[in-house]
Amino acid sequence: MEANIETLLRILGEHHKEAHGISEAGIQAKEQSLGFSLPTALRDYYMVLGRSPYITQGCNNQYEPLPLQDVFIPDDTFFTTDKAFLVFYQVEESVIYCGIRIQDLEQEDPPVYLCAWNSPDWQLENRSLQRFLAGKALVQLGVEDRLPYWAIFDESMWGLSDYCSSMHLEREHELEEGSELNAWKIYVKDDVLIVFELDVSEEETDELLAVYLVSFQRASMEKLLSEMGKVTNLPSYRTNLSAQ
Repeated sequence: MEANIETLLRILGEHHKEAHGISEAGIQAKEQSLGFSLPTALRDYYMVLGRSPYITQGCNNQYEPLPLQDVFIPDDTFFTTDKAFLVFYQVEESVIYCGIRIQDLEQEDPPVYLCAWNSPDWQLENRSLQRFLAGKALVQLGVEDRLPYWAIFDESMWGLSDYCSSMHLEREHELEEGSELNAWKIYVKDDVLIVFELDVSEEETDELLAVYLVSFQRASMEKLLSEMGKVTNLPSYRTNLSAQ
């Protein structure tokens, strides 16, 4: 299943509020100052999730959306070779920016490109803006401890296939984020969001750096961890369940 805003809203459930979005008037004012209309997928995102406390907090070296008022078109001082982009996402600590080509803004769901301080040429990050926005937000939810209950498995001898087997994860549980970088695998099962951080330095796609489990539902987390605990060689993990 493709990751999209509807997927995000299903996970947030009743915790998402109307006040977490930005008004039509606010979006139009920004478009007027830019001189361009935002693509439909980006408009919808800001209108529904533009002020979501689950997504727009400062991240710890993760991709995060720029607040709407900070979205910009680079000027001559910007480090990239090509300035004709609308920049709307960043990794502040690593000086990475994500943008949409100005010429693609009329598309409903345009591709997303990224650039980094040490690599001033834009490269394709995702062929779908909608998948990009949802995928990056899901990673934030998983990695940044945004939900009340969490468990983290650090690097171990286990690979992706071992975890998928222990959690009984099927193809239907996977959310396709579509990133060209292929750094994450995202699953949702029984109210638990599961984010695998892949070791992209290895040719083996099974290699992992960490596994993050988060949920609004304590019982769902406990049930999944209990099921995993039936495996004899389960790696150790950290969790806040015992503290609550």
